[in-house]
Amino acid sequence: MEALSRFATRHPWSVILLFLAITLALGSGLSRLRFDNSPESFVPPDLPAKRLLDEVRDTFGSADMAIAALKGEVWSVEGLEALRAATEAVAGVDGVLRVTSLANAQRMEEADGDLVIEDLLPEELTPAEIPGIRDYVEHHPLYAGRLVSPDGRYAAVILEVDPGQDMKRLNREILNALKAHWKGPIYLSGTPALSGYILDTMQRDLPVQMAVAALIIALVLYLNFRSTRGVLLPLLTVTTALVWSLGLGGWLGFKLGSISSILPVVVLAVGSSFTLHILNRFYHELAHGEDRPAAIRLAVRETGLGVLVSALAAGAGLAALYTSSIPQIKFFGVLAAFGVLVAFLGASLLAPAVLALLRNPRRLLDPERPDAISRLMFALGDWLKGRTRGILVAAAVFLLLMVFFATRIQVETSFLAYFPKSSPPRVATELIDRVFGGSDTLTVVVEGNLKDPALLRAIYRFEEEAKAQPAVGSAVSIADVIREIHKTLTGSYGFPDSEEAAAQELLLYQMSGDPEELARFITEDASAAQITVQVRSLPSSQMEALVHRLKDLAEATIAPHADAVKFTGTTVLMLEVMRLILHDQYVSLILALVLVALFNALLLVSGRVGAVSVLPLGLTIAGQFGLMGAFGIPLDTATALIAAIAIGVGDYSVHIIVRYLEELRKGAVPEAAARTSLYVSGRAVFFTALAIGGGFMALLFSGFAPIQTFAKLMGFTVGATALFALTVLPAALLTWVRRYRNKEVVERA
Repeated sequence: MEALSRFATRHPWSVILLFLAITLALGSGLSRLRFDNSPESFVPPDLPAKRLLDEVRDTFGSADMAIAALKGEVWSVEGLEALRAATEAVAGVDGVLRVTSLANAQRMEEADGDLVIEDLLPEELTPAEIPGIRDYVEHHPLYAGRLVSPDGRYAAVILEVDPGQDMKRLNREILNALKAHWKGPIYLSGTPALSGYILDTMQRDLPVQMAVAALIIALVLYLNFRSTRGVLLPLLTVTTALVWSLGLGGWLGFKLGSISSILPVVVLAVGSSFTLHILNRFYHELAHGEDRPAAIRLAVRETGLGVLVSALAAGAGLAALYTSSIPQIKFFGVLAAFGVLVAFLGASLLAPAVLALLRNPRRLLDPERPDAISRLMFALGDWLKGRTRGILVAAAVFLLLMVFFATRIQVETSFLAYFPKSSPPRVATELIDRVFGGSDTLTVVVEGNLKDPALLRAIYRFEEEAKAQPAVGSAVSIADVIREIHKTLTGSYGFPDSEEAAAQELLLYQMSGDPEELARFITEDASAAQITVQVRSLPSSQMEALVHRLKDLAEATIAPHADAVKFTGTTVLMLEVMRLILHDQYVSLILALVLVALFNALLLVSGRVGAVSVLPLGLTIAGQFGLMGAFGIPLDTATALIAAIAIGVGDYSVHIIVRYLEELRKGAVPEAAARTSLYVSGRAVFFTALAIGGGFMALLFSGFAPIQTFAKLMGFTVGATALFALTVLPAALLTWVRRYRNKEVVERA
């Protein structure tokens, strides 16, 4: 730290120009940033369920499914013609691979032993034809309840879309195409649509959250320093860090998703605290008679050790997220850790270089001056005397209670949970779930001899029993197609009696209709087929239970007649994300705590001090998970970051430790050292907590429910860590660190 301070004060322009050059180089990567919030962006590419989904898409030409519900009088000439025009329009949208509705549905008829397939709607539609069309649809197993609601008030337009498209654009163009021809209300849902809504909301929220966070942090900085430079200098360093971080993400080809909306606020809030501490000490030294270069060197050398430890702890906590199996969380951890470390460099190099070029302020205020907060800290130091054991016992009781509640945490990965109940995406999803039986899909892949009547009957039996589940709306497969062919040819529903008869019926269909239509259900050699199960959008725990029931049902009905039965789909992928979140949470949390303790021990040259330093963090993290369990707050893709970020924002307690050790080095008795460390550093901790907590409150302006919950939990996190740093930490220091052998640690740092 001594070397950094001397270089910054002796070569300020070199430092500033170096930062400017790197900022321009990395900042040019901002234009390369892309956004992606598809389910695939949450799962590793080598996940078995992901590989199976890719195989299904390649084999059957299937893609992600979105559903639009069009409200109005469907069974009329005007309604069906409007539906026809809307269907044709949306089919022309780039990224829409297939559209299915009443407008392009087909009907099968028997003529002299031949199978005749023709359009359901004739080119010239008359009122007299509508009752017959309606009767056909209402008795068709593939159409009834799927393409039109039983009361005829809603028509469904089922869209298969390319998962690699920009879903925000796709949503907009799909809705515009539909609205151009359908005059009634339109509701769009399904996983691709929800992904598009999330991206749209995120891109709107990011500038607002950054502006609000910067404004709150600026206000706190002004309250602390009462000067313009005290506000602008920390904002300069964190803005630089943010540009470097996001620019690096652009150059590396990272794609930002819903998790990334937290990144700017994390860097702004955490990074601003580093410069705050350096400036605190700088102004303190100026107020006590030091000249500007000496004040800068003392600030960086003495306070810089705490800033370095805090930055390394923050970086370690965030970098530990790189162990996550979830790509979005992995990328977030890398960029956030990089941004925090750049903020440290800004506080230790850029800020001192700028200070070296500026004149001393006309009015010198000592940030460590006695005021109401300082007096409160002094009184707290007096109150701690004789109460250390009671404080530590209370902390242990709190820890056990929070661990107990933490066992009740549930995991949630449903995209629907991102939206408030009154938001359009949620309203649309709940309406489609209610009217059409489901807005989400599961895919069941069956491998075997699909011409075997026994296997076809087993598949149909599975579908019928699956549809008996309250959360299942429909299930369709090649079995339904063959039953419809058989009914058209024989007059009654059923299955052929032999493999040869089944092959003959399939051949008739291929000769009479579109072979590509059949390829959606079965492979050309009839060795594999897919069952599409339409399900309601459910919380993850309920969806997991439903998938388990369906797997058991498939094992009992289909498996005895098939070579293999496998489940996939975006719903299954998100359940895999749930499993990965639980596993990764423990790994990253343990790794982060170990790294923080290790860094603190190495830099403070004491294993005991390193162990004591993580007590406030451990209590805070236990409190986070305990509150989540007690109040039913789920662990999701946002709150899964809470522990790692808590470690990043919460290690400002190290400043209490550094000042305590400094006082011991000067010969003070432990009780006096603890009181002085609270009096001097406690004020800085208070304003640091206020700045960081205020920064995270900007996330309350998010349009995502999990991000809003994350903001509230971070408010608790910052407050709890400050409280534990000002109470439990001094009690632990007075109990276990009453002597400090290495008296030169601060100077050597």
